[in-house]
Amino acid sequence: MGNIIRNATFLLALAVTASSGFLCQMELEPFNFPSLYNQNSKTVNTVGRFIRIHSANNCDLNTTDIINDYNFPNESMTVGFFVFICDEYIRISFNQLENATILSSLISYVQLDKCSFDSADIDLFFLITSTRVFSILTANFTSFESAANRSSCEGTKNILALGLTCIHNDIMSFIQYMFNCNNETLNVKEISVSQCIGAINQQLFRKIFPELQTLEVDKCDLEAKVEFPWSINDAFLTGNLSRSEYLQNHIIKSNHLNIPYNMFRRHLSLINNGLTTGSNIQISRRLHFFKISKNNISFFDEDIFKNVEGLQVIILSELGLQEIRELTFSGLTELLYLDLSKNELSDLSPGVFDQLSSLMFLSIAHNSLIVLPKQVFLYLNKLISLDLGYNKILTVGDEILPVNSVALTSLILKNNPIREFPVTMLYIRGLKTIDIRFTNITFQNMTDFLENVDPTSLIRSVESSSSSIDSDSLQTTDNWREIDLRQSHVTGFYITNKASSHAKRMLLIILKHFKFVFIAQSFKCYSDIIPFNKLMQNLNESGYWTGEEYFYTEWSCKLPFEFQGRAVLGLKAEETYSVVNITECPPLCECYIREVFNVIIVNCRDKKLNTLPESMPSGMLDIWLENNNISKLSLQKYLGHVRQLLMSNNKLVEIEPDTFTKMINIKLLKLDNNLLNHIPENIKELDIDMLSLKNNPFICDCHALWFKKWLTTNINLIENIRDVTCHSENNQYAQQIVELQDNKFVCNGSTLYQLYVIPVVVGILLLFLALILGKYLRVEIKVLLYVTFELHPFDRRKCDKREIIDLAIIHAKDSSEFVEEKLVLPLKQLHFVIFCVAHDFIAGYSLQENVSSVVLRSKHVLLILSDDMMSNTVLMDYTWAECQNKIKVNRANFLLVTSVTQKNVITALNKDVQKYLKLHNHLNCRSGLFLSKIKYTLRSYSKNNLGVSHDNLMIDISPRQIFPFEREMQITKNNEYDLFFCYSSDERDYCQNNLIPRLERESYRICTPDSHFHPGACILTNIGLAVESSSHTIFVTSSFETLDDLQLFVFQKAIEKTRLQKYNHLIVIFLRDKTREIEDRDIKDYLNSYVYLDVTDINFIARFKSALMPQMTVNLSDTYIDNRNGII
Repeated sequence: MGNIIRNATFLLALAVTASSGFLCQMELEPFNFPSLYNQNSKTVNTVGRFIRIHSANNCDLNTTDIINDYNFPNESMTVGFFVFICDEYIRISFNQLENATILSSLISYVQLDKCSFDSADIDLFFLITSTRVFSILTANFTSFESAANRSSCEGTKNILALGLTCIHNDIMSFIQYMFNCNNETLNVKEISVSQCIGAINQQLFRKIFPELQTLEVDKCDLEAKVEFPWSINDAFLTGNLSRSEYLQNHIIKSNHLNIPYNMFRRHLSLINNGLTTGSNIQISRRLHFFKISKNNISFFDEDIFKNVEGLQVIILSELGLQEIRELTFSGLTELLYLDLSKNELSDLSPGVFDQLSSLMFLSIAHNSLIVLPKQVFLYLNKLISLDLGYNKILTVGDEILPVNSVALTSLILKNNPIREFPVTMLYIRGLKTIDIRFTNITFQNMTDFLENVDPTSLIRSVESSSSSIDSDSLQTTDNWREIDLRQSHVTGFYITNKASSHAKRMLLIILKHFKFVFIAQSFKCYSDIIPFNKLMQNLNESGYWTGEEYFYTEWSCKLPFEFQGRAVLGLKAEETYSVVNITECPPLCECYIREVFNVIIVNCRDKKLNTLPESMPSGMLDIWLENNNISKLSLQKYLGHVRQLLMSNNKLVEIEPDTFTKMINIKLLKLDNNLLNHIPENIKELDIDMLSLKNNPFICDCHALWFKKWLTTNINLIENIRDVTCHSENNQYAQQIVELQDNKFVCNGSTLYQLYVIPVVVGILLLFLALILGKYLRVEIKVLLYVTFELHPFDRRKCDKREIIDLAIIHAKDSSEFVEEKLVLPLKQLHFVIFCVAHDFIAGYSLQENVSSVVLRSKHVLLILSDDMMSNTVLMDYTWAECQNKIKVNRANFLLVTSVTQKNVITALNKDVQKYLKLHNHLNCRSGLFLSKIKYTLRSYSKNNLGVSHDNLMIDISPRQIFPFEREMQITKNNEYDLFFCYSSDERDYCQNNLIPRLERESYRICTPDSHFHPGACILTNIGLAVESSSHTIFVTSSFETLDDLQLFVFQKAIEKTRLQKYNHLIVIFLRDKTREIEDRDIKDYLNSYVYLDVTDINFIARFKSALMPQMTVNLSDTYIDNRNGII
């Protein structure tokens, strides 16, 4: 009888199929997927194919060939993925199934993207392939042509899960068309619907799908009141099937559910449905999971959960909730997970959570909580994680946290204006991580904090249940409890010398068991850190510390400058000093006091001083004057009180004779890196410990012989004495003074012959030589005139108003350091507008687009020839091609060329470039006039034509302002995210703990696979919609050689959107240099033709932000991509 029914179904399906007569042009691409099911405790294998249909018009599928390509085994159960992807919106027909046999040992997942179909036609395919899950990513049905009721829905009745996303037709018309089954009851258990046109008729849904267990509705309007679930009975997988560990983790455990492996989840999710009141929702019977998000509901009635059984997860996020009534969660003793984040809650009722005896995860982050009522969390003894981040909490008092809990392992209080460290957090026995980043905690009152620690509570929290208190609490733990204080206001542990033994013992126990985490170099290492250092030194000497603990190696100084990077606990008291407010402190300078020696430090470093300060504070002084413009060390009254005088890197040319006589207390004098020719002889009078004189242009004449002998006698006092050099009259090269022979220190007298005859003859010869060289070195002469006298009477030019860049520098990576040091920095200091590849090329756009844009807006282009540039000439070829028009039309010397390689690269250039360089000599980067020639060329334009304003202020020009390509993608509400991140496990730590938090703090809306992909949806569906709904796809990788199929799929979807939308949707980021050759053609072509980013680049963050589309103003924040097809 069954065979007769099947044969009749075949005939009916063949009769109604509307064949186009054209076979589809298709391509089958295998892919792998983890096992989803077990049968009788044995793994059920999974096979899949991407079936890409390239036809532009309606066509017929050779369905038999498709099924045969899978080569399904007959003897064992198999899961098969049929993923149909049409290049265009077309209708496909499932033909050639006349002789097909039903594959009874198959469970099929069928997914269509841009492909429409005939419902009776596809029903036969469902029957043959035993389809259980059916999803549509996007489709556009031109019409719904079907009989009033189909005579049979044999294949459709087997479907258990249905996912409908972005159907460009009325949603209910499609449902009636697809499931028009002569009023037969369907077996669908799970439905996910998103991005609907038209409203969902719940009564019709209930009639067609009476056994529904899961309903997910996203961006769809709902008619009338929401009532769910409809079915009283639980539903289970048949045929001894159960979910695999992978699938159980993916859709059950990741959602914090605890249900059997063979049971369907009872689940209701309502997202972005325009709901405005909680009374529009009525839930009853058994329900495992309830989520409502991105609607506008300020409160719920207290009895909303009154008639619900078995509720394990509640998510009420992004609703604008202003109130949670006290009895709202009454009776929910099985609740495991509660999310109230991203609402407008300003307070909580004291007993609102008291009856949640099984609650394990609670999030109230991103609200406006200020004060937490007492005992609000005290009875949640099974709580594992509590998230209170991003609120306005000022303090966490006693009797708030569940201090008796052994289950609570994670407490998050980040981004709250908390000032005092909540001591009760130390009393929670099971706590492993405390996140209090971005708070106002300082530890300035560390002594008072330690005095208030209850020793019994602290010891009880850290002791092992089977050990004695003292032996266990004073043992250094192997399992640190982490207290994350990064980006807080903590700059040190400040205790007083009068701290009691109780405070010291509490500090010892805390540091034995808790790890305080700070950003690198966060401590201010002034004198007030010394009491803590002394205490730690005493504990070390007493055997409590080994010196290998984390605080010895990880805690380092940020300030003062000379201690930057030093280990905090390695500082000695005599090295440190404190900031003080001294009225006599010179203007622009800071004053400190070094308490150990009672010495005042006057810090005048980097203040652009031209002379010594006229006055100083009274008392013994250490004066720091490095990196100024002081030219004369003059006699001052306060020099008699100076212990240290540091004047390195000034412009000293003179020291007054009696200055050294006045310095009766000097112990350290630094005069290195100045312009001194001689030193006064009374330096001999100094009773000094250390003197630095290197890098001065001393003259070795007869007046300096004493200086050599004095240096030789005091060799142990002179710092780097081998670097103290001088120049003699007969030798232009610097020589070590102490090594120079005495007979070289001479002073020669001048004769009449030397005074008159030689200068006249030399003058005539120089004039004759100048006339000869003038013809051949006219450019150099003009440059020297400009450099010496700032005269520029020649080569005046005008430029196009669009040319807002003075110089564009095109270079490869191996010349980046040369470009930065020799060109960019000195030219920008002269207020030129400079554009270079390393800083300003926009990632995600092609090299050609970047070059074309910058050439159009530049007065000149400088091409740097290097080994990398010559090994891959793509960038050079683009530059030459774009420059030719300006060379021919506007000015011949538009393109400047120089070489930084030792090789002769001119002969390797193409003939046109060689011809150009013969007519216009290329620049020699090793010449002393290299930079001067460039400045001369750039100064050929009037000031109004340079990249500066009339008042000589620098114009703020960003890469976005000069990049001409218009972004064609319109920002709509469908673009939910600014950035979609794709990465593997190798890059997860960097992305999740470094790059993504930084961007989130700047309000970028970010989608990640870890946080936003719906566990119940097909991963390929998640990826496709993440790419489509994001302004940019950020592809982070360490190596392209190890990409899996899913990463390649992301790359292909993103590059497809980049090319189609004509903007830099795809941005590739390398965590390390690309070293090996890439085999994949698409990836290789992209890396050779497009600009990508490298995190080792010092300008990485600036370049990354400049490549991003301006942030959307649409009021949508991060959300889960959970509107995909359901998976059982």
